[in-house]
Amino acid sequence: MKAIVLLVLLTGITFAADKTYVGWVSDSSCARARASAGKFTATNPDCARQCVKEGKKIVLISQAMKTVFAIDNPEILQAQVGNKVSVSASSAGPRSLHINKVISSEESNPECERPKLKE
Repeated sequence: MKAIVLLVLLTGITFAADKTYVGWVSDSSCARARASAGKFTATNPDCARQCVKEGKKIVLISQAMKTVFAIDNPEILQAQVGNKVSVSASSAGPRSLHINKVISSEESNPECERPKLKE
């Protein structure tokens, strides 16, 4: 038994349980800018898709946890950029996730932050 525990410690293998996270898939630039202003909500889907095409990293914005998570396997969320998703993931470090499965997805239609029209 001690040999197995030692082997696990030496190889760095961890058995972290998956958790479910809900949030918006976005690009790192817009998401972090909004988070620094205290806004953990959806970003413009078209803008997020364009920023990812230009090389920005894919992130998950969790409004409930008030966190922007880096994704260590972003290819699994590539088709979901701009959408709200529920994912099964394990921690890949502080504020970083390894997505194991996309559980559900819904197209995001965020409200723009425009001033109200004068009547």
